[in-house]
Amino acid sequence: RHKNAFYFLPSEDEWYKAAYHQNTGVNANYWDYATGSNTAPTQELTGGTTPGSAVYDGAAAGIPADPADVTQAGGLSPYGTMGQNGNVFEWNESAFDGNNNVNTADRGIRGGDWFITEDFLRSSSRANNTPTVESSLVGFRVASVPEPSAAVLTLMGLGALLFKRRATRSL
Repeated sequence: RHKNAFYFLPSEDEWYKAAYHQNTGVNANYWDYATGSNTAPTQELTGGTTPGSAVYDGAAAGIPADPADVTQAGGLSPYGTMGQNGNVFEWNESAFDGNNNVNTADRGIRGGDWFITEDFLRSSSRANNTPTVESSLVGFRVASVPEPSAAVLTLMGLGALLFKRRATRSL
C-alpha cells in the first residue's frame, strides 16, 4: 500500500479485526462470527439489519441469484461494520499466500456470501480468488485512514514542546 493512501482495501488482518475482534474488556479476544457471537447468525434470506443476523444460505432456500442491498446486509460487527458475514465475500488487499510480492497473485476473500452455508461465515474460514474475477458473490469494502482530531494534534504539539524544553535544559 502506498504510504500516502487515504482510501484502500483493508489487509486481511485489518478486515479480520474489524469483523471478529471483541473490542471490550481487558482480555479482549475474537468471536467466531462477525456479529459479535460464537453462535451462527440468524439467517436473513433477502436482507435485513436485525442484530446478530447475516444474509446467507440462499441456495438452500431457493432464493434468486442476488445479494441484498448494501444497507440491508445483516447485523453489525462489534466495531459497527455491516455485512462482514454473508451477502458477498469481500476482497482483501493481502495476497492469499501473505507475500504481496506479485500483483497478479490470488487475493484473500473473507466473510462468506448470500448463496452459501454458515461454514464460510466463521472466522476460521479463508478463501481466495484471482484479482480479475467478476462475480455477484464477491465485492469489496473500502477502508480509510482517519484524520487526527484537533485534540490529538494539540496534545501532540504540547508533547513535542515539553520534550524540546526538557532536551534544552539537559544540555
